[in-house]
Amino acid sequence: MSSDAHLGDTSERDPLYDVPPEQYEACSHPRRVYLLEILTSDTDGERGDDRHSLFDLTTELIEREEPDVPNGQARHEVRLSLLHNHLPRLADCGVIEWDAETGVELVAEPQLCPAALASLLEETPDDETDTPADDELLQRVVDPSRLRVARLVHESDGSLSLDRLATALAARDSLAPAETETAKIELHHAHLPALDAVGVLEYDPDAGLVDATPMTDAVSFIP
Repeated sequence: MSSDAHLGDTSERDPLYDVPPEQYEACSHPRRVYLLEILTSDTDGERGDDRHSLFDLTTELIEREEPDVPNGQARHEVRLSLLHNHLPRLADCGVIEWDAETGVELVAEPQLCPAALASLLEETPDDETDTPADDELLQRVVDPSRLRVARLVHESDGSLSLDRLATALAARDSLAPAETETAKIELHHAHLPALDAVGVLEYDPDAGLVDATPMTDAVSFIP
């Protein structure tokens, strides 16, 4: 039985509306998520003054990722990825300042919670062969529409109908009736199958019902 009365009823502005698009892209890679978690964990949510050396960041990332290669090779690969990919992307988002010599400093809090994203990555056991890779998981989840879907499913008391979910999302976005039908089609063909594929929720397309999973809770804390 579907139980979804008053789903999503709120007068508060959804914080997901205020997240710059480039932050979604920045948080769609596991290494950048772990990097942001390291930079924010030392400040307890406050902007910090300390800079982190590339050596120390490389060490911490290797400890978290546990790559299956010799340490020297891992250090070389991680450092290169930081210099030529991850640090420039985060700097473009305005959340860090960095220099190869002086290190990295957090200059603005990410609007998507790195700790919640890292927790999501840790929800899936590494020894299960049918589980998604971390980068696939983030690419499917770190999307404003899908994060809103996960939150609404988390708030629902029991199975949530596709029609009610589409209506709740349309109400949040002030969509016209025709746009609500479009949102329902996108949910059915894109967003819900993608989230079901990585275990964030369970979607029965024949019954038109959505159910939460243990990973739904982790996703609901991201924004």
